[in-house]
Amino acid sequence: MLNIITQLFPGISTFFIQEPIIAFSRLGLIIFGFVIAYYGFKRTLEPLIMVPMGLGMIAINSGVLFLEGGRIGTLFLDPMVSEAGPLMDIMQVNWLQPIYSLLFSNGLIACLVFFGIGAMSDIGFLLIRPWASIVVALFAEAGTFFTLVLGIKLGLPANEAASIAVIGGADGPMVLFTSLVLAKNLFVPISIIAYLYLSLTYAGYPYLIKLLIPKKYRGIDVEFDIPDVSQKSKFVFTVVTCFVLCVLLPVAAPLIMSFFLGVAIKEAEIEAFQNLLEGPILYGSTLFLGLLLGTLCEAQTILDPKVGILIVLGMVALLVSGIGGILGGWLVYWFGKKFTGKGYNPVIGISGVSCIPTTAKIAQKMAMHENPYAVVMPLAMGAGLSGLIVSAIATGVFISTLFLLG
Repeated sequence: MLNIITQLFPGISTFFIQEPIIAFSRLGLIIFGFVIAYYGFKRTLEPLIMVPMGLGMIAINSGVLFLEGGRIGTLFLDPMVSEAGPLMDIMQVNWLQPIYSLLFSNGLIACLVFFGIGAMSDIGFLLIRPWASIVVALFAEAGTFFTLVLGIKLGLPANEAASIAVIGGADGPMVLFTSLVLAKNLFVPISIIAYLYLSLTYAGYPYLIKLLIPKKYRGIDVEFDIPDVSQKSKFVFTVVTCFVLCVLLPVAAPLIMSFFLGVAIKEAEIEAFQNLLEGPILYGSTLFLGLLLGTLCEAQTILDPKVGILIVLGMVALLVSGIGGILGGWLVYWFGKKFTGKGYNPVIGISGVSCIPTTAKIAQKMAMHENPYAVVMPLAMGAGLSGLIVSAIATGVFISTLFLLG
């Protein structure tokens, strides 16, 4: 009778057969999946990632069964399969394996997301206050460099430390790409940690703003003039910037090209392509990205001792970058007040952490909370675009340097 129950309900019986630490970790991840999915539904966390990620996390830790030879596993995917023969066999069984192997594990999904982000971005925002945006973006990259040094001090190899440090740029596709190139052995946990934390910034950064920026400054209304730049000029600027960054940082060229091609399509008003990139490509990629991240959250993966260090370093990277961005916002505010007479809201500094458009929306929300008439979104988007470019440069330098050292 017990054997029949075991065969009929393997998802339950495997809890009692596995080691207690794995079984309890599965339960913990199932509960955590419920939590992040619910808070995604409530819009406390980013719903585009958290809802599919939460459901995927629940399913991968619930739907465990007995496979051939008494092995315990799931029918979702196996991230460790790399040889052609076994991979072709398992792709016919595990339903997410083709998407993982053909889109996720080679970094293609990161490029597809960048296509969509580029098609939604207006390069004109960067031209409103270019120097202010650059200063904020440079300060907001502090977490990347701080975490790189800290990771090496904690004993991580330089390639692994650089891969987790890139989380400080708050650019999910960039993290995927970097970890795939520099630390493929940690690609899965770094990807999970990166996107989990990037979604948590939606809930955490407002508290950081309240801590570092007094209430009377958060509602500062900023006057700015959107420069009268022709679409032709913006298109040429986009193409030239793409060329310069690709020729300087060829290792990051796939992501750079993807983003700026999206921008170029928007500026050229190729509506058919723009609708494709903004809609099916971006949202389809984001859906499968969140789902795959959730289904990669198996208990065995999370219990890797090195994951604990990565969790701490990822948190430190985003915290230091957030502080750095706000300090950059304060510097621009003080400099403008002292020398140029141009107003600036220090809340915009958080947008230098280039989680586009999440951090820009946070800046606008925090400003409007204190002053319903405050408009900082265009400047915040400009800072975010600058942050993305600075993050790409830092990533390219890391990869190029470590390739040379290797």
